Order: sequence, then C-alpha cells, then structure tokens
Amino acid sequence: MGAWRFWWDSTRRFYKNWGSYVALIFSTNLVISYLAVPFFNWLLEMLLKWQGVSYVSYTNVLSIIIHTPIAALGMLAILLAVIILIYWQFAFLLLGIINIFRGRPQTIRQVLRTTVTSLTLTSPSTFLFFIGYFIVILPFGSFIFTTPLLNKARIPAFIVSYLLENPWMALGLAGFYLIAGYLGIRLISLLPLMIIDRLPWKTAVTRSWQQTKHRTLRYLWTMLVTLFMILVTVTLIYMLIYLAQLGFDKTGIAMAAATVNLFIMEAITEVIICYTTAVFMMLIIVCYRQDFTLLRQAPQHFNEAPRLKRWTRASVAIGILLATSLLVAVNLVYLNGLVITKPIIISHRGVDDGNGVQNTIPALIKTSKEHPDYVEMDIQVTKDHQFVVMHDPTLKALAGINKKPSQLTLKQLEKITVRENGHQAKIPSFDAYLKAARQHHQKLLVEIKTSSAYTSADTKRFIKRYGATLLAHHDQVHTLSYKVMRDLKRLDSQQFVSYILPYNLTFPHTDANGYTMEVTTLNDQFVDKADRNHKTVYAWDIDDTDQMDRMMFMGVTGIITDNLKEMQQEAKSNTDHPSYAKLLLTFMNELSLTSNE
Repeated sequence: MGAWRFWWDSTRRFYKNWGSYVALIFSTNLVISYLAVPFFNWLLEMLLKWQGVSYVSYTNVLSIIIHTPIAALGMLAILLAVIILIYWQFAFLLLGIINIFRGRPQTIRQVLRTTVTSLTLTSPSTFLFFIGYFIVILPFGSFIFTTPLLNKARIPAFIVSYLLENPWMALGLAGFYLIAGYLGIRLISLLPLMIIDRLPWKTAVTRSWQQTKHRTLRYLWTMLVTLFMILVTVTLIYMLIYLAQLGFDKTGIAMAAATVNLFIMEAITEVIICYTTAVFMMLIIVCYRQDFTLLRQAPQHFNEAPRLKRWTRASVAIGILLATSLLVAVNLVYLNGLVITKPIIISHRGVDDGNGVQNTIPALIKTSKEHPDYVEMDIQVTKDHQFVVMHDPTLKALAGINKKPSQLTLKQLEKITVRENGHQAKIPSFDAYLKAARQHHQKLLVEIKTSSAYTSADTKRFIKRYGATLLAHHDQVHTLSYKVMRDLKRLDSQQFVSYILPYNLTFPHTDANGYTMEVTTLNDQFVDKADRNHKTVYAWDIDDTDQMDRMMFMGVTGIITDNLKEMQQEAKSNTDHPSYAKLLLTFMNELSLTSNE
C-alpha cells in the first residue's frame, strides 16, 4: 500500500471513531500537562531548595555532584521517574489505540491495568536499554511522538549554530541525525514488540531489524507524506481563519469575530494534536503487524452501543470546548492588546545584519544610529589584566591568529585588525568602546566572559574602574559565570546584573536582577515565574519574526538579536494598533502541534 493510501486510510479510520481517539489522547495529555509536569517541576524545585542549590546548568553539574550528592541523586531519581512516565505514556496510548482497533473489548481501566502490568514485568536490563534507545532516537522520534515531558530534551540552538559553523562538526551533526533517523525506522517495531509481545530487548531488536529489512525508504516516505499532509491541513485551516478575519476587520463585528476565530483555532489545534498522535501510532502498529492493509480491514464488532458512541463524542466535544473556553478571558485580553508588549530590543555583539565587525567601534557607531535600546557586547581580560572587547575565546576566526586574548597585552591586541562580513576594524579596548558609546548616547549590555586567566581580582577591578559610570548611564551587565555574577552583586548591589542561562531545567533562585535565557527551552512558565519574582528575562538569539512573535506573546523583557532593524519593525507591527488579523497570525506562531505546555 502506498504512502498516500496509508494517509487516507488512517485519516478515515480516525474520523470513524474520532470520539474514542480524542478522548484517549486528549485526557492523557491533560494529565501529563497539568498534573505530571507541574509535579515534577515542583519536586525538582523543592529538592534544589532543600539542598541549597541556586541553579542548574552545565557549568555547575560537577559542583552539584561533589558538594551536594543528595541533590545529584535526587535529580537522577526524578529523571528516571520521567523516563518511566514517558514509557508508560507511550505504552498506554499504544495499547489504547490497539484497543480501539479491536472494537474496544477493554475498558480504559482495563487498558490502564494492562499498561501497568507491562511495566512491572519489564526487566531491569530492558528498561536500561530503553533509556539508551530513548537518548539515541529522541532527535528523530520527537517528530512522530511528542509529549510535554520531552519539551526540555532539546539541543540548544546556539550549540547547533556553533556546530554548523565548523564543516567537520556540521558533517558530524548531520551524520548523527541520519543515523538516528535510520535507527528510528529500523527499530520502529521495537517498543510494540517489547510492550505487546513482552519480548526481551535483544529479541525485540533482532525481530524489528528483520521486519524492516528492505523497507526503510518505504517507511520514511510514508512518514514524510503524512507529515506533509498534516502540515498542509493545518496551514489551510489557519489561512482560512486568517483570511476570514481580514474580511471581518472591515466590519463592526471585528472584535467578536476575532474572539470566535481564536477560540476555533485553539479547539482545532487540540483535535489535530490528537489526530497526529493517532495517525503515527497507527503507522507504528501497521509496521509492527507488517500489514498496511490493516487499516482497510473491517474492525471487529465495536463494543460500544450507538448511544454510548454519541455520549463519548458529546463528552469529548464538551471537554474540548470547556478547556478552550477557560482561555476566553485571556483571548479577550490578548485581542485588546494587553498581553503583547514591546520588549527591549538589544543588538547582539553591536551589529545589525552584518553591518560591521562584531564588537568593534565602527559597527557600534553604525548600529547606534538605528537606536537599539541596548548594544550587547563582550569583554575579556588580557595578559596584563586589562579589558578588551572580544567574544571568541581565540583570535583565529576574526584575525587568523591562533592565540587567546589572555595571551596578549592590551596594546598588542589594539594593533590587530579583525575582519568579518566584508568589513575590517581594529580590536578596541573596553575604555575606547565605552567612550564611543557615551559619545553616541548608546546604552550597553556588557557581557563579562571568563577564561583560565580571569580571577576575582578582575571582578573587583571592573567594578572599581567602571561601576560608577555604568550606573550613571544605566548600562547593564550579564555573565555566564555564577561566581562573577555573585561577586558583582556583592561588590555593588546597585549594579544591574543578569545571569546567562543556556538551558531551562528549573527556575533559578539567585541574587541576579534577571536572566538572559537561550531561546530553545524558554517557555511561558519561566517568564511568568520571573515576573512574579521581579526578575527580567532577556531572550537570545531572536533572529526571525516567528521567534519574535513568540517572545512577545510570552512577555519577555527583552530580546537580543543579530537582525535589529527587522525585529524593531516586527515589534512595531505587533504593538502599533495591529489589526485583529495580525494578532491572530501572531497567535498562530504561538500555537504548537508538537507540545502541550
């Protein structure tokens, strides 16, 4: 059976018993999103608070293991609990959808009991294998099976960007995804074989490998066609709503129509999430059964009276409508322009769309004419413990010199020419850069970058030399070093210092005035908690309008961007009396078919 036929048959199968599918998947997502995820977040936060751990990042993992082993063991236990719940969720949905295939001979309670039984009978070696399988397959598997529990299991965008800049690393990253994708397809029957047939993992791997032999491209094509059709369907629905709102915006009922349209978008999105999950579960089932005609076979007698079927569908419809209705108040606030506010817009490394060499004075002068709220720039210590404006750990990329800034004196560094984007300029001292910023009335967000040469004395020297002038001109500081942030606040409590977090595992509790958060794992919960704790949130790097819309919808304090002018125009478009159609378009960027945060 062809890929297009599979999509058509699976869609028809979903439609025939949509009440049962939506009830199963929607209720599971509600439990995971509003019970499991908040519980694990609370548990992690309480654990860290009990052990006196202020934050969790890759910069302090070793310190946590050495100094607070109970916290490390507790985090490991929570991770294992999350993995068990992911395994349970997959097993429950798989067995539930098979139960619907069979005509619902079992009740939900019986399916739940079967799922628990399958977990209790899982051997330790099988579960350990699942952890490894989960880690390897995750980048590929997240396209076809998603859950809020996995929303933090992502490679941060800045790491991907860094890898892509190096040809060999980019090749390695591409190779990793190809291998993960290949293994994902070859082992597509693995979990059903382990969960349904209860085979040991070694036997299940062998069986799945044999079943998918010479069928890899066929299965891949089926997945791609299915993803394409789902994307087309969602795009068409959203586009029709958007075009309808364009017409309503010219009438006197624009606000009412926008409220209804937003309501419809949310309800439809929930149904499509359920549809997507069901279709890909059907694909896994037919691959496991090795029978693509399974979807066309008449199901066994459906153990559901017509009245019960109507009751199920009515209950599902009412449940979705009630869940969506709870957001009506927020919708009204959003549509009145009270949710989206204009964030502070910060030029990353002092450039806009490659208009100069990063962290140089000519680029600063050009960029300042575009009136960013702040120019973000980087400083490091030199061999003679002065401060030079430089981002990279070595001079290799910009100057072709294989040395670190800390290996040269400030005078030596100031003589070096750096080149980027067809421009060239001299490396500036922080004093010279600061002077140029004052002359052009430009506020700075100064990132203090540390190295093996950086000492506590450098932090004291920084505050003594620049603290007063930074305060006077309302400049700000941020840093990836927790120690530097803490020392800055201790030496000068009035100084605005943001702590840079490359990953959102849990909300930190520090002395920082705010947090500079890498965008990949930044979510509404983090921003809301920061607001409650009177902390700012700067998101980096925001370089396209879709990301900008999402950050504005979340309500971040500011965004750091390489595309300053474009982001300024998008912010103006979203806040300067936008049409209801534009607001709906922004909301479409916020809605996601792959997460239920």
